[in-house]
This record gives sequence, C-alpha cells and structure tokens, in this order.
Amino acid sequence: MFKSKKLIAIAAIAVLSLGFITGCSKSASADKVLRIATTSLGDKELPVWEGAKAEFEASHDGWTVEFTQQDEIYPTVGLPLLLNGKNSPDVYFEWAGARLNERVAEGNAADITDLIESSGLKALFNDGAFAGYDSGGKLSMIPRTRDVTNVLWYNVDLFTKYGVTPPKTWDELNAACAKFKAAKINCIVEGNKDLWTVGNWGGHVISRVAGEALYAETLQKTKPMNSPEFVKGLTVLSDLAKNGYVNESVNSIADSDAAIQFFQGKAAMHPIGSWLIGIQQSEAPKFKMDFINLPSIAGGAGDQNSIMAVYTGYVVNEKSSKKNEVMDFFKILYNAENAKKITDTGTVLLLKSLASGTLDPLTSKINALLDGATVVVAPPDTGFALPVADALNAAQAEAIGGKSTPQAALDAAQAKVAALK
Repeated sequence: MFKSKKLIAIAAIAVLSLGFITGCSKSASADKVLRIATTSLGDKELPVWEGAKAEFEASHDGWTVEFTQQDEIYPTVGLPLLLNGKNSPDVYFEWAGARLNERVAEGNAADITDLIESSGLKALFNDGAFAGYDSGGKLSMIPRTRDVTNVLWYNVDLFTKYGVTPPKTWDELNAACAKFKAAKINCIVEGNKDLWTVGNWGGHVISRVAGEALYAETLQKTKPMNSPEFVKGLTVLSDLAKNGYVNESVNSIADSDAAIQFFQGKAAMHPIGSWLIGIQQSEAPKFKMDFINLPSIAGGAGDQNSIMAVYTGYVVNEKSSKKNEVMDFFKILYNAENAKKITDTGTVLLLKSLASGTLDPLTSKINALLDGATVVVAPPDTGFALPVADALNAAQAEAIGGKSTPQAALDAAQAKVAALK
C-alpha cells in the first residue's frame, strides 16, 4: 500500500525550493542544497516542514532545502526517476520491507546505524522505534510512522440509524451489507483505480483464509499464486461484489474519490488504512466514523486477529555527501514543537516527546490495535517484490470487478509470476 493519499490538488511533481531540481547545478549551489523527496505532505503538515526548512537554512550558512513532493506516481515511477536523475535526493520517503531491501541492493540506501546515534537523532525516538526499519541487520531508515493499512471504517450515524452492529465475523458482515442493500444504501465503497486498495484489503482476506505462511511464501514465489487456498480467499472477497455489496465503480475511481463518497454518507463502510483519520480531520471534521479490524472468516487457516500494517520512513541516500546535514534537518523537524504540530495533523510519529501527549480517540484506538497485534501481515506492494504484488493486485481487481473468476484471474497472475526472472 502506498500512503500518498491526500484529498488535495497537487501537481505530479511539486518542487518547493529556490530553483527547480533539474536546474540546480552543483557549481551554482556549491552543493549546499539538501534535497528531500517525499510523498505529498498535505496542506496541514507542509507548513511544519517549511518551518523546519527555514530554521535549518538559518543555522546552516549558505544552505537551502528542496522538497520534491509527488502523489500517486511516487512509488512506481517517480522515486526511481529521482534516484537516477541528475540531482538525486539526499534523503527520500520509502516503505520498509522489500522496497527498502531493493534500495539497499541498488546502492541507494546508507547504513545509518552509527550516524543516527552519534548525531543525537536517535535519542528523540521511543525505545523500540527502530524495530522493522533495518535491512540485513543494519539500520537503513529514519522512522516516520507505523500505519495499519487495512481496517474497515464505518459510518456511525448510518449504523445507528439502521440498527447495525459492527460485524465481528464475515457472516455478520454479509448480513450487515444485506440490510444496507435492502435500504438502498451502498454497503462498501472502495476506489481501486490504482489497484493497491483492493490489493491490500484482498491481501489481508487471502492471508486470513490461506494462512500467513502460505501468503508470504506465495508472494515470495515459492508457492503458486493459483493455489486452492488463494482461490478460496479471493472468492470470499469477490463474493461481496457479486452480491452487490461493493460499488460497481470500484475499479474506475481513485481512493480519494471513494473517501469523499464515504464522507458524504453514500456508503456505510470503507476499507482503507489509518491515514483516513488525517484526511477526515481535514476534509470532513464533523463526519462520525469508527473502525473494526477485518472480521474473522470461518474456517480460515490464518490468525483471525491479524492486522495488516506498514512501516514508513526516510532513507538516507548512500550516494549523498550530506548525510550529516540530513541528520541536522530531521533533528529540527522532529523536535518536540514540530512533532506536536505534525501529530495535530493526524500523523503520529514514533517520538519520545509525544509519549505523554493526548491523541484523538481514533488515533489512540489505532495505536492500541498496533500495540496489541501478535501477527502482522505485510501488504503485497510494500512487503514483497512489486512485479509479484502487481500480478496479485491485478487479479484481485479483475475478480472484484467481475471481469474474471477468481480461478481464472489467479491463473493469469501465476503465469505473470512464472515469467518473471
């Protein structure tokens, strides 16, 4: 899953700097430009970064900071282009797991194990905050957040009006959807135009049905993707659409469009990650929503209390000569004052200064879900190689859209995986 989801209008590449990134030569800047690439920060968090930029520039004579922001294109084509461009970023947003391992293998991720401690940046973080941010036993990321990437959000007012109790099992979910359908209310809205949303949701369903071990082995290419267990899991998901419980436009609208429909009361439920809290606070602050974890699936081989989560952070480019300056910038960005401002936007950082702060109820509930999880499942597109994830995500889109049966869709997916080198 890619958490670059903001309901804001933003150019495909927005450079907030004194000059365009491709036009800032080393000779002109004396290489005193700190380049930071990130997913879209949003209207509320961006001013905090701009304030940190101003403070950094004031304390580092002759230096400037460039932010390159991208939205949906960042994880697929945007970041690779930046890393291979004329002036590659000194530090960039990334997802832990297979993507981080890939950056290390490319030579684009530095080992910051010693630097983060000697710089003093490590002291700002909670104990245990760095777990999961390593590659090959070496720390390779400055942590940002741990997000639950798939829960089932529901419209509190609609549930109350129609006397629906948040479902704990898949049978109860189907019963709730049948009740909303009878009332001519769309039960579940999802925007899968970019494939990752149903990819996450369906990936979690499949892991619950097939078991976490088989799920991981399949996405690591050691087991076939068209196994009976995967077909059964995808059938559980696609049957929701077959029964008319998922919006027909599921594969033609973006995740942002689905969120808007949910906020407008056009659907009772919306499966998406914990970042919806920040979007709701920004776009629909009066909207009442709550969430449940994925309902349990009878007969499933997986842990029925598992969560799907992802860790995000910032990777220091191994090729950068400005690693010390990267640490200086993040010490400013992550100081107590700025951390509080970022938290107020709905993004909770893993910092000591926030330990005693008061979080909104939904964020606290998400944190409790994370803290209490004993089994954490990785999303297909961040926990595993992208070509394999793409094959599974495309199959899920075809099945939930009614274009192919789960068996046929996964047969095609397995053929794609088998053709990979």
